[in-house]
Amino acid sequence: MFHELKNEAKITILLHTKSPLSIRSAEGKLLAPDLPDMQCVKSRYQDKYTVIIPGSSLKGVVRTRYEKIVKLFGGNCCNIFDHNNACNKPVNWKNKSYEEKKRYVYTDICPVCQLFGSQAIISKIAFADAYPVGEYVLGERTGVGINRITGSAQKNALYDFEVVEEATFQVNITLKNYELYQMALLMYVLKDLDEGYVSLGSAATRGNGRMEVTRMDIEFREYRKSVKGWKGSVDPQEIPVPSRYHVSYNWKVPFYGVIKLQNLTIDEMIENIAVDIPKKVRRIPNA
Repeated sequence: MFHELKNEAKITILLHTKSPLSIRSAEGKLLAPDLPDMQCVKSRYQDKYTVIIPGSSLKGVVRTRYEKIVKLFGGNCCNIFDHNNACNKPVNWKNKSYEEKKRYVYTDICPVCQLFGSQAIISKIAFADAYPVGEYVLGERTGVGINRITGSAQKNALYDFEVVEEATFQVNITLKNYELYQMALLMYVLKDLDEGYVSLGSAATRGNGRMEVTRMDIEFREYRKSVKGWKGSVDPQEIPVPSRYHVSYNWKVPFYGVIKLQNLTIDEMIENIAVDIPKKVRRIPNA
């Protein structure tokens, strides 16, 4: 899958909170009784501690939704908890030819693990920690434990937790050696996140964690000389470019083609990725 570098894409999006966001840290209040019982994840960034959205949290949420969308298009996904499935089964790569490796990656591995990786292959997609852009506002919420038998509030189970009331986070997603159908499915996930069908963090059933995509920029890099052109996106090697961009190849060394698209909308990206997703996820030969 990474025998040679074919293409790369860096997606930069701005996520703005539409409701309080709570991604809780594993650390408690320790010796500071004035702090909430549960705090947001924080990290040092630009010489100060600030709230973040961990890349692992983003990847988990995106992968879960990606699985559901693959199934909607008729694809089959593995059970990641089953260590005997083809995606998690250890592979002795030393005894396999290049063609056998290629067949394994594009036939035996499920469409989700092809992009997000498994115990057998590395991921094609990477999520960096998301840091806030500009100022952000923190707040506190109070919760109470529920008695599972009576359904009423549990005695002595009151707790408080920290939330991000309002903030804009910059999210960086990098893809390597991807196919167009994978880019299209990722756009569907971002669309669901923008429309509120996917939430981030904890307490999502209470309405927390709803986000909106306020801006999206994409930088494409194509390393293959056989690419026919930027437009059309019929061939898996081509790059989808919205009609409002009038661009041609920008030849640069050492890259064969580089293009930067700014302030894109998710809908126009989906519209311009002309690829038959059902054929790809159902593994129809020569699709």
